[in-house]
Amino acid sequence: MEKGRLYMKKTIAATLAAMLVMTMVACGENDTTDTEQATNSDNQADSQEYAGGDSDNGEDGTPIASGLSGSCDGDSELMPSARLETTGQYLGISIDGYDKVKDLAASQFYAYTFLIKNPGDNGTWYQINLADYLATEGTKREITNLKTNESNTYPGWTTSDDQTAFETNIPDTMIHQKEGNLTWTLALTVDGEEIAHCPADGDADLK
Repeated sequence: MEKGRLYMKKTIAATLAAMLVMTMVACGENDTTDTEQATNSDNQADSQEYAGGDSDNGEDGTPIASGLSGSCDGDSELMPSARLETTGQYLGISIDGYDKVKDLAASQFYAYTFLIKNPGDNGTWYQINLADYLATEGTKREITNLKTNESNTYPGWTTSDDQTAFETNIPDTMIHQKEGNLTWTLALTVDGEEIAHCPADGDADLK
């Protein structure tokens, strides 16, 4: 478990550092709309544009199945619980404690980072980054295949009307699964430091 946590921390730190540099150079290229409400209303429509892509990228396994779900209890009031579910070609994400995260005095960014893993030592790992860059008012939703380093970035941000929860739907066609249940972990990073995890220990199932 400690080895997995260490790998996760190194991977998250490297990815977020690269994303921060790219975002600050672009300085507004991925800016959100004037209001969060406008972003919410456009989120589903924007994601639909990408839903059909990358459904078969030559990996072992098949695209992630519809109707899967999983949940976890976290180790902090900043992220007390989270849920994943698949519906059609979308991965639905819900993370509690969003109001407390937004109240933090973050100077650069905060990010939710999922690691979704196929079973077995040689299974492909996928990383989902949901990052809010405060300096440039830009957000990014990104899925990366950690075996091939291929990434897809999607527009939009949260779709929730509930200030206490972060919710979003992103195309899941990039994620493939082999036989057996996918597992996942979630970390909250603020200005480069991991400060909360879900589950508090171990992995959560997506089945």
